[in-house]
Amino acid sequence: MQRSSVLSTAAWALALFWLSTSAAWSNLEPQVAEVTIAAPDVIGVVVRDPPFTPGRLIKVAPGIATRNSWMSHGGEWGVLVGPRQDHLRTQDTPPSTYLDREAIDAAQDYAPISGRKVEGVYRKSVPYDSGVSRGAMGATLSGASFQHFIYLKLEAPLPEGSHRIVWPRAALAPTQFDYREDTTRAIALRINQNGYAPGDKAKVAYLSLWLPGGPNEGRVDFRRYGLKRFEIRDEQGSRVFEGPITLRRAPGDPEIGTGMPNLLEYPSSSVPAHNATALSVDKEMILQVPEHGLTGPRAWLQGFSGNLAALNGAHAFRIVDADRIALTDTTASVTSWSRNELGVVGPAVSSNRAGTYVFELNFGNWTPDKSGTYRIHINGLGVSDKFPVTDDVWLRAAQTAFAGLYNHRSGIALDGRFGYTRPAAFRAGGDTKIFSSKLPLIFTSNFPEGPIPFTVGAETNWIGAVSTDEDRLWGGYMDAGDWDRRIQHLEVSYGLMDLFEYGGEAARTARLSIPKSHEVLDPALYLELDDAPDLIHEIAWGLDFFRRLQLPNGQVRGGIESAEHPRANEPSYLESLRVYAYAPDHISSFRYAAAAAKFSVILSALRKPSLAELYKASALKAWAAAEQGYQNPDGFYSEAIKTALETKALDAAAWDRLRSTLQKIAHEHRAGAAGALYRLTGDKTYAVVFETAWKEHLPLFSHAADGAWEYLHAATADPTLRNAVRRAFEAQAREFLRPLQQATYPTLKHPQSPAGWGQGLVPDSNVLQTLMRAHILSGNPAIVQAMQMNSGVILGANQNGLSFTTGLGVRNVRHPLHEDHRAMGVAAPIGITIYGWAPQAMTSYDWVFGPHVSAPLPDSGRRENSVEPNRFTLPYYEYLIEHPGVIMQQEYTINQSIGPTATMWLYLHSQSARPPSAPRVH
Repeated sequence: MQRSSVLSTAAWALALFWLSTSAAWSNLEPQVAEVTIAAPDVIGVVVRDPPFTPGRLIKVAPGIATRNSWMSHGGEWGVLVGPRQDHLRTQDTPPSTYLDREAIDAAQDYAPISGRKVEGVYRKSVPYDSGVSRGAMGATLSGASFQHFIYLKLEAPLPEGSHRIVWPRAALAPTQFDYREDTTRAIALRINQNGYAPGDKAKVAYLSLWLPGGPNEGRVDFRRYGLKRFEIRDEQGSRVFEGPITLRRAPGDPEIGTGMPNLLEYPSSSVPAHNATALSVDKEMILQVPEHGLTGPRAWLQGFSGNLAALNGAHAFRIVDADRIALTDTTASVTSWSRNELGVVGPAVSSNRAGTYVFELNFGNWTPDKSGTYRIHINGLGVSDKFPVTDDVWLRAAQTAFAGLYNHRSGIALDGRFGYTRPAAFRAGGDTKIFSSKLPLIFTSNFPEGPIPFTVGAETNWIGAVSTDEDRLWGGYMDAGDWDRRIQHLEVSYGLMDLFEYGGEAARTARLSIPKSHEVLDPALYLELDDAPDLIHEIAWGLDFFRRLQLPNGQVRGGIESAEHPRANEPSYLESLRVYAYAPDHISSFRYAAAAAKFSVILSALRKPSLAELYKASALKAWAAAEQGYQNPDGFYSEAIKTALETKALDAAAWDRLRSTLQKIAHEHRAGAAGALYRLTGDKTYAVVFETAWKEHLPLFSHAADGAWEYLHAATADPTLRNAVRRAFEAQAREFLRPLQQATYPTLKHPQSPAGWGQGLVPDSNVLQTLMRAHILSGNPAIVQAMQMNSGVILGANQNGLSFTTGLGVRNVRHPLHEDHRAMGVAAPIGITIYGWAPQAMTSYDWVFGPHVSAPLPDSGRRENSVEPNRFTLPYYEYLIEHPGVIMQQEYTINQSIGPTATMWLYLHSQSARPPSAPRVH
């Protein structure tokens, strides 16, 4: 679930974790994790603070203390959780020692390394591990352990051989290491750690290095080292391919379609800022900044607070004198302020998202003679991570993503088939009660432009009795860091159905190791699917949940929700919050009707008549109910409107606005459902609905695109309109691909969507389906290559050298916002792809925690617990904070990341397995 404004107070408390009073402090010291080569004259050392020791869940006598209050039990501090308050979640023990950053940064105190003087030390310190513990006053504290990327700049290139680093002030034990060009990892080489299929044409790696606080704003141009070519070496060290190293983007090269300015502005990382000491406002706003040294054209203001907070950021200015500047572009209205509200002023620098030179190593023309493990080697530098080149590379990636889908199933016990177990959650009976709410999903903040907080649905005025069909209200996928299951998840099922129908035989028959439908759903209904491919069983899991959410009158409820975001330390199967089913709505009914109709077509083709008829009848009833809501929303929602007006959740004017908004959204979904039902039934009534909508030029990336796709494949569709639909998909795909030429690291972000909340790393469902459909229609190889490049970025070919998918790659994210693994004190399950990068301004937690304590990203305070350098100086692609509290980066959803990666990677597998002469399905 996207959390755009308010977080649970219990989840993230206002305190700093170093106050923890655990009786079992870790005695570990910071450790050198790896010594690499960053540039011929730069050693890159990765050092990690000790990790947290995770806590555990212990069964205790019920009610021995208040829920979520800390208590000591058997010498361990813990918090009582669960509906019966009969489980104790012990605290995560934070490290007791941290790296002495001041000592590490003292370049003058290093002994020469093999006769080479250390001329400079550049360091980036960011979290890599985290935990929740008890503070001295009993508060719940959220903390982090840091990893430190330390770059030691030498006066001359490092020769091959054995070397020794003696750390200043014995901050670390002396580090012995060997530098061998043929075996030492070059940290600046960024590669798809999952590997490539032999025939992939977008086999691409990148060479890039940004030195925090280094010369020229940390921008490293490898051309000055004379590095011009690279080679691929096999496991025996033999060269099998050679190619040029080419500049992809310089730091000043703009990027389009990012959701941000084509070039970004940052405070200088190499020129220190100066304190502002006074402010005067007359015709101009003049800041006194003694000996500012600014030359222009832009200044960066930071740390201004209170009445002056609006001044933070980049400004045009003119120099008044050596101690004063005048801001020439501010529109902030400042009438009063105090000296302590002033911050610092320094130069602003302009750059793209990388902030440095990014070089491309393209080996797409290389097809190996045999499968195996390979490395990139650059003479005078080092080697990349090992990477496989095999026929099943994309299948293995897809299987991991499908494991992620399985690991988010609600209502069943996860049996460990993918290395992760969890008891059944949200299965009606016992401690779990599921209530009926009068609140429709589409009225809430969990739906685009919904004005009512979802928490209202569990309040007394909205909630009803325990649902009379609560035995049906289980299943579906948990969303992410929350337990809700919502109609948006049908985007996953719909994409998988496209993949099954048109993605090729390899996708259709792939072994995914998921349960058979009759093992986890109604066996009487689903035994008919026993011989169906695994992909069908995954589709059935997603669709059956919403079939069971359908009321006898055909109306479909939009999902199931908890009264709040999860309580800290409480896993899904011990949910203690009230759980409710949304009231039905016409948009959810249209969305389900489209998916159920499409599934009925597939089931008929598979000769599963009973299930095909079941879903056909369900789709038709959902359409009829949705039409009632579309034609008369005031009547359809009379009870919800009445309650909203009584509770002042809405007034009459607000309902008028909401009705208008919902009808526009419903129009798109109605067109989608009409196309699917026309294909299913051949009834021209549905054709007219879609054809009328098509003439209104609805956006093709909306749900109307589903209707267009189904209409295209209807047996009696109008040939002229069919050709227009085909051309529209191909044109839309070209629009999505256009920004790739100027992207530093190519992703398939929608060019018109903003940055943040998952819009930047993984293609959203609509973008991916458009690209798949356009490729199915045209066979344009550029589309598959774009998917390969985007997948490479997800899986390690990025400036962090990190795979954003748990379970894939050499180095991957450890603590996504997956509440269950954190509450259970176990490793995160595989198959989760996080949102990834988001702008610094969108991940400041001052607005949650207040200006003084903005954990987990304090701007001030003890250095050992701060991101360094200051987060605003980090280029966009350097700014990744591995802490689950940085929700904008560490969250994910079923339909925004896990589902699209599963679909995309299985499609890539099918395309790599397709013989070149194989006919395409049109």
